[in-house]
Formats: sequence, structure tokens, C-alpha cells
Amino acid sequence: MGVSLLQKFLLIWMVVVVESFNSPRNSKCEFKAIFNFGDSNSDTGGFWAAFPAQSGPFGMTYFKKPVGRASDGRLIVDFLESNRLPSPDIFGKSIYSFYIGQNDFTSNLAAIGIGGVQQYLPRVVYQIAGTIKELYAIGGRTFLVLNLAPVGCYPALLVELPHNSSDIDQFGCLISYNNAVVDYNNLLKQTLAQTRISLPNASLIYVDAHSVLLELFRHPTSHGLKYGTKACCGYGEGAYNFDPRVYCGNTKVINGSTVTATACSDPYNYVSWDGIHATEAANKIVAKAILSGSYFDPPFPIDKLCDIHSID
Repeated sequence: MGVSLLQKFLLIWMVVVVESFNSPRNSKCEFKAIFNFGDSNSDTGGFWAAFPAQSGPFGMTYFKKPVGRASDGRLIVDFLESNRLPSPDIFGKSIYSFYIGQNDFTSNLAAIGIGGVQQYLPRVVYQIAGTIKELYAIGGRTFLVLNLAPVGCYPALLVELPHNSSDIDQFGCLISYNNAVVDYNNLLKQTLAQTRISLPNASLIYVDAHSVLLELFRHPTSHGLKYGTKACCGYGEGAYNFDPRVYCGNTKVINGSTVTATACSDPYNYVSWDGIHATEAANKIVAKAILSGSYFDPPFPIDKLCDIHSID
């Protein structure tokens, strides 16, 4: 069977997370591991293990040093870990999580615009479905597919993408780009529903992380945060604290002056870490929402299958 470019990409980025499904080691959990397929939103160190160049301030909140995560601390998948190692039926008794699509969306926006991206993204959706079918064929039975975040609220896109004031909503986010995300998420949800029919005895769950993140960007103070569309780690201060010429942790000469994109002292008050990725604080809130089961479609009794304890 041929392997698509996306499927190759997914396999390269596959991360097996084996620690705790937010449950003590002696607690009950039906799942032996999490196999995660994703981009930098959920890569727990694969890229930097291959190309070790990451520096501070990444990792400053939790690990106290860079550990390959594109955040100040833990990612969503770090809060959704499983502590049971490789049994004979590990493929059938593991969770396969997918958190991918953002790079396909954002990297093409400037080049081909929203219209081009909207034509391109269906291929991403269909290849995700194809990968799920291949995993099902080797024994996978439980799949969690996270939808795309509201990238129109990202500081990096607010700075870099062309727009006018009429395209900014009351929360400071890009209306047209977020609408395009909603179109993509609807297609993803519909495609997973169709795919589900052909996978008997499988749990194929659409996870609406988008709604949680959109709420955080719109109402950060309602969730114990302060800043929605402003990056913690960046350069330029202002409304977004993001300058595409100097990325988080880097130093560069701009207009004859040496500048460094540094981190704020309180990342726990921010939704956005570096203009592109979320802070540990935001990831923790999203993970809690996911574990509550309120954002699964169809409903999935994760609390009945694993003993869940509070996230610290």
C-alpha cells in the first residue's frame, strides 16, 4: 500500500508517550500507551532529538530547561499520558491521538491565501482518515482527533497576515481566517463521521479543542489568565509582542541594534507562548477540558476506562 507524504510526515513525528494517564501507577487504565501523531503543538521532543539546537527560554516553567517542546512547559499530550508499557496487544489497547493541520494552514496562507488553503486542506483531512484506516488495519481501535485551533487569534498571524480593521472581531482575532478554520473543522468532523462507519468496533472521536482555545483567546481573564492575543516570548512589546524578524529566544541585529526576543516573567498569564504555540497554562486548561469528556463527539467514557486524577 502506498504511503502519502502526510502519512510519512505523521510517522516521522510519531511520539510514544508512556508515563501517566493522569493516574497513579497502581490505578486502572484500559490503555497501555498513547501514540501521538502531530506537529510542534504535540511534539514532545522528536524534532529536537534529531536536530538538537533548542535553547532557552523554552521549558522555563516546568522542566527548567529546553526539552524539545514548543512551549514554556508541558503540552496537551503531556497531560494525557499513559503509564502502562508494551503488552502483546499494545496496538489494540492504546490511544492514537492526532493533533495536526496547523502547519498546513498557516504556512500556506501567505503564499496562496485563504482560498488556496481552503482548497488544499481537504487533502489533509482525507489523508488523516486514510492513516486512521491503516492504523485500524494493524489493530488500532481508539482514535482521538483534535481539530484545528483558532489561528486567527495567534499573535504571529495577526502581525504577518494582510488584513484590515474590518477583519478584526471584538476580541482582536482575524474573522476571515478563523472562519476558514471553522470550515476545515466542519469538514474534518464530517469526514471522521463517514470514516467511522467503515471501522467496526473502533472508537473514532472528534475532539473539539478549538472551542476551548477560542474561549481562552476571547476571555482569558475568565480562566485565570491575562493576555489572549499577546505573546509571552517575543520582541516588540505592543499589542502582540511579536516580530517575525526575531523569534523567541533568538538575538538579531535590527536597524543597527542588537535585540533579543525574551520571555515574560509570568507565562502563566498568557494563552500564547511564542506567537504560534500555546503556553503550558493554556495547554493545561485544554487538557482538563478534554479529560472532562465534554468535548468529545461522539461521547467517549474516558473516565470509565481510566482513573483520572486532577492535573497539577
